[in-house]
Amino acid sequence: MEIKKRRLGRTNLMITEIGLGAYQFTGEFGVQPEEADKILDYAIESGINFIDTAEMYGFGESEELVGRALARHPESSVMISTKVGYIDRTVSRAKGNEGLRNPVELKRMIKHSMWLLQRDYIDILMVHEPNMEEWWGFDYNTGDSVIMDVLEDLKKEGVIGAIGLGGWLCDINAKLINTGRFDVVLQAGGISLLSAPIFDEVIPASKKHDVGVIVGGVLGQGRPELIVVDREKADKMQKSQDENERIYGIKLNALYDIAEELDMSMPELAIRFVLAFEDIHVNIPGAREVNHLKANLEAIRKGPLPDEYVSRILDLQNTYKSKTFAY
Repeated sequence: MEIKKRRLGRTNLMITEIGLGAYQFTGEFGVQPEEADKILDYAIESGINFIDTAEMYGFGESEELVGRALARHPESSVMISTKVGYIDRTVSRAKGNEGLRNPVELKRMIKHSMWLLQRDYIDILMVHEPNMEEWWGFDYNTGDSVIMDVLEDLKKEGVIGAIGLGGWLCDINAKLINTGRFDVVLQAGGISLLSAPIFDEVIPASKKHDVGVIVGGVLGQGRPELIVVDREKADKMQKSQDENERIYGIKLNALYDIAEELDMSMPELAIRFVLAFEDIHVNIPGAREVNHLKANLEAIRKGPLPDEYVSRILDLQNTYKSKTFAY
């Protein structure tokens, strides 16, 4: 069954509703290259047409693995996004953070990414963690910065197709989207079963400027309870004297009730929940083994959650919404 596609904002790229996040199959997570190759091959052969990586993922290993996979599948039409940032993990590490405001070093890092990816064109190039003011020196009202000068020049030259943002802070991403200078946003942690801050500012700004929306971390990055259902732990948290932990336990137990009612795993519930929102164009869960990817594909092919359950999850989130509690 072919994976459905969505238009990625004003890029006009037609992207499969599920992509592949390329961080977690590197040595940083103890994954051997042979397993990473299997994950990438399966993704491409299954029809996924979008892979997101970054130069800092695995200190370049991720980009190299993706590049080798593209070389193994020359007939594929896979689109790639990568990111520039985290200079301490790049070929320009000797320059320190000052290198992120140096056009020569920025171009060196980008060229190295292209070399690893075995491509002379990058579909989407993102600024990684744009909130890191000491890296980029952004004027958040205008987008003015050295990195924007470099990316806009590369776009004019036809080296990159679209300029993007990739980061965790919704408010900063929304400000930069509203400058009108970005084509795509990758909002990490913007939506999960626990919360959906992406709808406060990022989605309205993206709709206004026709910006493509990618989401990552929907399985609750840093919160493994969303992946491994553990009622006993949720019950203990619900009885905690700490207010944040207590609320988290309440929310987990309510989500487990829904998952059990639907006879569905928590990852499937999360993926199909996110799929229900048309303003989110692609979800890029990662994988550390082929079976993770297979399960994600099975979930996406079942379609979005029924409206009734989407509403129940949103009601749960809104009931316990807090500006100080991230989950």
